[in-house]
Amino acid sequence: MPLLDKLTGLFTMLTTLDHPGFIGRSLKATQDKGKRNHHRETNVERWVIFCDTFQKDVENVNLLATVLLTANFSFLAIQSIDTQGLSYLPQKLSYTSLLSAMGSILMGLAVRTPRSFTAHSSSYFQIMTLVLGFPFELFLYSVFLFIAALVAHFVIHTAKFQYGAAVFIFSLVFVCLGTYWLVTEPREGEQCTWRVASSRDVEAAATN
Repeated sequence: MPLLDKLTGLFTMLTTLDHPGFIGRSLKATQDKGKRNHHRETNVERWVIFCDTFQKDVENVNLLATVLLTANFSFLAIQSIDTQGLSYLPQKLSYTSLLSAMGSILMGLAVRTPRSFTAHSSSYFQIMTLVLGFPFELFLYSVFLFIAALVAHFVIHTAKFQYGAAVFIFSLVFVCLGTYWLVTEPREGEQCTWRVASSRDVEAAATN
């Protein structure tokens, strides 16, 4: 099923920027087979590296979500939107975007330092991937909703130039994302292993 896998991966890249996949692959890179019972065990060194990377990503997303909150507040304050009332479609989309950004910030604060992964079954692993990816997905959907609010506002007011510019720019973004996914492959496991080896080399050099 390689074609189906490729199409699924491409859809994930275009809708979620492959962040759930990134987290899932990074989590798998922290797991080793146990020596005694052959069950999965967490490699502590790799887990620390994953936590450091994840924490930086969450901090960046929280900062961007805060900027998006400000953008939504500014958009809602525009007179031609504010006077339309809550039934106005762009206003509905903007409010939903605002709430998604708030949810992203709150969830990011909750999971910015991941708790130690102790449940190694596949179902718990998927839940862990979903929970840790939630701040990023909420932020991404907040961006999509804000874009939809802008485009809807352009369409309703027949702003042809702005509408055309939005369609062109975001079509180009999706084409670039699809091309990027097709010509690259994930390397989280190798990067994690390389960073563990590098940290050990630094510690050995410091000891000597």
